[in-house]
Amino acid sequence: MFTCLFCNERERVSYFSSWCEPCANLRRMLLIYSPDKCCGILKRTLTRDEQQISFKIQQEVKAIVNKQIEDSDASHTEPPTTRSKKK
Repeated sequence: MFTCLFCNERERVSYFSSWCEPCANLRRMLLIYSPDKCCGILKRTLTRDEQQISFKIQQEVKAIVNKQIEDSDASHTEPPTTRSKKK
């Protein structure tokens, strides 16, 4: 069989078809809704702007720092005293 004309990765659904099943679904969505609307939705959901990227970096840095603080606090604490050790 031949490959899809859109993605060039998967095989076409049939000999007379030009697209694979996922690309055919994308094409149908583009025909049902406007291409501008579909591209807008994809940009909002799949891409990040500079503000979102910087926020994500800050969140990751905070998580790393908090983990390091928790690890250092855990190493300095002594084990709890149980009843058998209170004598």
